Amino acid sequence: MRVVILYGLPGVGKLTIAEELARLSPYRVFHNHLVFDAVEALFSFGSPAFTELRERLWRELLSRSVRERVGNVIFTIARDQSLDADFVMTLASELRKSGARVSCVGLSCSAAEHEQRLASADRGRFGKINSVERFRQLSQGGAFPPFKGPADAMLIDTTGLSPSEAAAAVDAQLNREQSAN
Repeated sequence: MRVVILYGLPGVGKLTIAEELARLSPYRVFHNHLVFDAVEALFSFGSPAFTELRERLWRELLSRSVRERVGNVIFTIARDQSLDADFVMTLASELRKSGARVSCVGLSCSAAEHEQRLASADRGRFGKINSVERFRQLSQGGAFPPFKGPADAMLIDTTGLSPSEAAAAVDAQLNREQSAN
């Protein structure tokens, strides 16, 4: 079983690319907001209960999916100030110990393209940040520090790529990685 962890800033295209990638290959898409929104319905963002439950649920659900062999999974995640910088590396290690082949893919794009993506109306369906001004304000306050990606993480710049082109680039990297192993 394979788990692909797509990580990057909010608005960089993680969920869009994950959905496109799932059209190319048989993947289940586990978007981080599915847990984030459920926990935030009861506990304030950043509170100890919110942080602990959100991380525990992500880990438990992904680990269980590996143990139950539900099929290949793509997990999308952006870091905020309440999430440890090592979360992606720790999660990948835990999932590998459970028997999954884990690939971490860091996504990025140019600042200009990022701002266009942030303003997309589509982002509202999960209550995501869809205001460039709000993103800038939060970023200046340190809301989105980078993850420490694993040494073997793939880094893909999606600037100028359509979602299907970006998904094809990720898929090609995953296939190269699989062929090398």
